[in-house]
Amino acid sequence: MRTDVKEGMRVFTADGVKLGSVVGCGEDTFVIEGGLLRARDYVARYGDVVAVRDGEAHLGLTRDELSPGPGSRAELEAHRPESRVTDRLGETTDLVIPLAHEEALPRAVAHEVGHLRVHKVVRTEVKHFSIPVRREELVVERVQAGDVEGGASPGAAERGTVPGGLAPFEEATLVIPLHEEQVEFTRTARVWQEVTIARTTREELRQVHTTVRRETARVDEQGEVLHDGPLDGLHS
Repeated sequence: MRTDVKEGMRVFTADGVKLGSVVGCGEDTFVIEGGLLRARDYVARYGDVVAVRDGEAHLGLTRDELSPGPGSRAELEAHRPESRVTDRLGETTDLVIPLAHEEALPRAVAHEVGHLRVHKVVRTEVKHFSIPVRREELVVERVQAGDVEGGASPGAAERGTVPGGLAPFEEATLVIPLHEEQVEFTRTARVWQEVTIARTTREELRQVHTTVRRETARVDEQGEVLHDGPLDGLHS
């Protein structure tokens, strides 16, 4: 967790209260600056951090459980040591005080915001067909013997006789099979529709903001100090 905490991160307490931002990282602890007005610093240990995500550090402690820092900015400036420049009368001294400022460079980081899950399911439906089929039926006719011998019955020759013949007074059982056509189906899979899913990237212009720090110089005049022009420009 030590390498995950960086300066500029927003810090939240265990009860979801925004404590401030990280302004300094040490070996075992880091300093949190809380707000601009009546600013107060807090010191937290890296072991107090329970989660770091999206530029935010979440602590497992409340505000009252944290160790107080050095105090407000006014107290820090009041106890800040001063360095006095001593020169002899008539000597000209040029002082160069570097003032630094932070620069912010935005960059786009890809995060998953959603996903699409596609399921292919099988449904059963009933298809209706009309198809002609053939079926045999048995037609039984009784014909007089005299008509058969005299040839009076039409089509008697075409009917044929029982295979093997039947002797008079001979009992026999004849089995005459009857047939009919049955309908069978052959199923073939064919593609009837295609679903195309394309993932595209759309670029949009988004307005974002962040906070950066800038150093300025404040000049306090004590006694008779001569200078050219106002000193307000140092506060810009």
